[in-house]
Amino acid sequence: MTLEHIIDSQIDSLQTLAETISEVMGSPVTIEDESHRLLAYSTHDPNTDPARIATIVGRKVPEHVQRALYESGAMQRLLDSEEPQHIRELSEVGLRSRMAISVRHYDEVIGYIWLLENDGSYTAEQLRQFKRGARIAASKMIQQQQRQQKIELFRRLLNGRFPSEQEAAEQAREAGIELPDAGYVLVMEQGGQQDTSGWYDRVVQASAEYAVKIHLQLPEPNRLILLCGMNGPFRSDHSAELSARIGLIITRLRQLLPVEGLCYAAGEGFSSVLHIQRSYRQARELITLHQHLPETRVLHYYPDAGFYRYLNAMHREAEQFPVSWGPIDRLAAYDQEHNSNLLQTLAVFLDHDSDAKQAAAQLHVHTNTLNYRLRRIAEVGQVNLDSMAEKVTLYLELKLLWFDEGS
Repeated sequence: MTLEHIIDSQIDSLQTLAETISEVMGSPVTIEDESHRLLAYSTHDPNTDPARIATIVGRKVPEHVQRALYESGAMQRLLDSEEPQHIRELSEVGLRSRMAISVRHYDEVIGYIWLLENDGSYTAEQLRQFKRGARIAASKMIQQQQRQQKIELFRRLLNGRFPSEQEAAEQAREAGIELPDAGYVLVMEQGGQQDTSGWYDRVVQASAEYAVKIHLQLPEPNRLILLCGMNGPFRSDHSAELSARIGLIITRLRQLLPVEGLCYAAGEGFSSVLHIQRSYRQARELITLHQHLPETRVLHYYPDAGFYRYLNAMHREAEQFPVSWGPIDRLAAYDQEHNSNLLQTLAVFLDHDSDAKQAAAQLHVHTNTLNYRLRRIAEVGQVNLDSMAEKVTLYLELKLLWFDEGS
């Protein structure tokens, strides 16, 4: 394979390009940006030199090597010419002879490709292919810069770093990024260090089926954060409609991405880019609920989470101002001492809205048995199960207990 027969779309990264150039030229390769930061390098070659090793280890050409290259005039020749340049050995800084070429975007030098010369000779065909490699490198480096600009803009939006819509719009325009007039933030997350590389294409496919455009993405080791745009402005009275659409997209995503333990959460819709941060935080709060309380994984849109939305804050409050020996503590201690299950009985009873018949059926006990347990719960826990206020308190404290155990 030669570089002449490879187009940009066939090179998926600068690393792939470095390996390909190395194969064609028969020499170790490093690719750097204009500030001599290492971007990619070919597989280690035993015939290397100290300067290359130090560059790979430090992810940048050492200062003393840079200085020697500039003082020798080598860098000026690379800046002045688009042709490959032979760089003589600089033994005082551990640099063997090299062949190098500048990487250019129009007339601007945006990087360099360096070949560690082995036998010191290359054919005219190899040099022509080397120049082709520099053009491909320019394309990949610009794409990489554009991706980084998008990531930096998205991070600023997620962190609420823009004081005004105008400033956000100006930075987006400079980076060639289209921001939605209305939308929401969707977070996909799975435990552990997961490969998320295939998620984005599936999200785009599912979203397009429901007329939702993905404007920005932020891939992380175990999650993918997405800025989703909507047609038309978002209004709070459209929340149910948005929830339904998000539900359809996630249902489709589960078909396209049958991944165990993959959680989906969307924050509230927004009509101002200044509210992207809020939507993101809501989505993260919902993801936290999914991780602590698996029962909440059927909830995908933050406003639909009901009282669950307040559990994170309640949990933090309970940790800061703990109340000792309340009804839940008394019941838990009784269960442990008598090998009973009053806490489980209470949880099932409250989950069924105090319907004794339904609760007894789920617990596989007779209604009389359930009623006996409820009397013991009232006595041991010192609670009044006829009081709605006390039942609501018990219900929330049980959810907090399961939330804490899911940490």
